[in-house]
Amino acid sequence: MSDDVLLVEERGRTRLLTLNRPQVRNALNLALNDALVEALVDADHDPSVYAVAITGAGAAFCSGADLADARALADAGRPWYGPLHSTRRSLFEAMIDTRKPTVAVVNGPAVAGGFELALSCDLRVVAESAFFAVPEAKRGRGAHFASVALPGLVPQGIAMEWLYTGRRIPVAEAERFGLVNRVAPDDAVLDVALELLDDVVSSAPLSLQRLKLTYRRTQGMPPHEAIRLDIGPDVYASEDQKEGARAFLEKREPRWQGR
Repeated sequence: MSDDVLLVEERGRTRLLTLNRPQVRNALNLALNDALVEALVDADHDPSVYAVAITGAGAAFCSGADLADARALADAGRPWYGPLHSTRRSLFEAMIDTRKPTVAVVNGPAVAGGFELALSCDLRVVAESAFFAVPEAKRGRGAHFASVALPGLVPQGIAMEWLYTGRRIPVAEAERFGLVNRVAPDDAVLDVALELLDDVVSSAPLSLQRLKLTYRRTQGMPPHEAIRLDIGPDVYASEDQKEGARAFLEKREPRWQGR
């Protein structure tokens, strides 16, 4: 393993980001938070990247905030600021804002902020032995992002039970409530995710961006208002729209240009 807290590699048109702190179950410290935000911004501005996948090194996806960091700051007389009072950009805000489709490859437990990281992705592919948990209520913390996002992804009563109790959520339960897209054997979770991503990135890149941005920015709006918004690239006037029609009529794979 590299000493870098985040590993970045290309898998075709997908950029794979691997949280690389396996010794602490990929806990999110300040360095990893900043590296993730930087990698998301970089992927957003790289036209060769159609989608982003996030996974963890070792046996865990992510165990959430590194509480050792919080204790070290407290011992140094510096408070640990909440997500709305930090000078750093929120990781979850960056996840929502990124124009590229995102997939969480949950190779192991996703707990607290790790669960929130999976929630902030568009799709989730999960290993059979993984589980989710949002135990902040048992630790005197807030689960700020999960409190906003989770009730929109599963039934409200189920979301609030998970938030209030902080209990472990087995993969089968998460799947039953529609939280995951694929469940895979532990040793095949990345392969299954990349197979799904191959299908995603075969789509027109500008269309992917428009679909993502329209979905993210119209959540909670009345439908008659949402459909009046023109969000993201104008795919209807793009060269790729013309190419898509030609490829369909000629019965061949399209050659996207991203313009």
